[in-house]
Amino acid sequence: MRRSLPPLLSAISALLLSAALAPPALAQVACTAPDGGKLLASGCFQCHGTDGNNGAFDALAGDGQADMFNKLKDMKTKKVGANIMYPHAWGYTDAQLSCITLYFSKLKKP
Repeated sequence: MRRSLPPLLSAISALLLSAALAPPALAQVACTAPDGGKLLASGCFQCHGTDGNNGAFDALAGDGQADMFNKLKDMKTKKVGANIMYPHAWGYTDAQLSCITLYFSKLKKP
C-alpha cells in the first residue's frame, strides 16, 4: 500500500521546491551619492534624455528602481548579440548603478 503525504507537508514541499528552482533575486546596493545619482546618470542622457523621457531610446523616468537595477545588472553580464548596453553598464559598480536607477526612478513619467 502506497502512502501519500499529508496535504500540508505536500504544500510545504512544493513551496520549497519552487523557491529552490526560482532564479535568484539581485541584491540592490543603497545609493550614497550626495546628488542622488544625477551626475552618474548624466552618462545616460545622450540616449535616454536629460529628463529620462525625450531620448532616442527607451524612456526611463519613473520606472521602478529595483527593476531598472536588475535589468542593468543582467545587461552587464551579457556580451552577446545586439546588447548595446553591455559596454555602458559594465563600467559601473553596483553602488553606481543603484544611484543611476534611483535618479531615474524619481523623475516623472511624461
